Amino acid sequence: MRQERWHASGTDAGSPPERRRQVRQLALLRVALLHSGGVSDICVVRNVSPNGLSARVYRKLSPGEDVEIEFRSGELLKGAVVWEDEYDVGIVFSRPIDVTQVLASRWSAQPEKRRALPRIAVHCAGRLSNGLHSVEVMLRDISQGGASLESGAHAVSLGKVELSLPDLPPIAGVVRWISGPNFGVSFNECLAFETLARWIQARREGLGRAAGGSVTAA
Repeated sequence: MRQERWHASGTDAGSPPERRRQVRQLALLRVALLHSGGVSDICVVRNVSPNGLSARVYRKLSPGEDVEIEFRSGELLKGAVVWEDEYDVGIVFSRPIDVTQVLASRWSAQPEKRRALPRIAVHCAGRLSNGLHSVEVMLRDISQGGASLESGAHAVSLGKVELSLPDLPPIAGVVRWISGPNFGVSFNECLAFETLARWIQARREGLGRAAGGSVTAA
């Protein structure tokens, strides 16, 4: 097991845990948004203190890299990466935070609160079927609990559907709203966080290779 290396004071990322000057407050599996380099991703915050946090991310970050973490409370926390171990990172905030206020509201995987799940802009082609006919669609953004799509066919109606996206199993859901060519699908079951995060990153890496290494964030 990897030894926890994050130091709450942000002065020594390799200091033993007992030398921390502040006690961390746990935020296990707290889903948040990570903004860095003009790209937004979902991440899992493992723990947080007034001076920093540790998190699981799904793209490579380097020590010294500037980032912003956005919680459900609306707080946008600026900081910098101080250590990384594969896809685990430690981040020190640019100024101390009020942990209670930041964690007062959270992204939720409960069905009745799925609108609170963070959505990530990802553009890719897919197909939507209601069992009788199917239409080509364009994914605009996605979360664990649903997706926003667009169809030039204008043939989408409210009701049960199955969404097919590249490299993901078919996703059962319900069309909840329609506005012109745009519509929203609520998934019957939340996508596994790890599955979604890795899929988003794989799509971006694929776009980067196709564009010769240059990607414009969706």
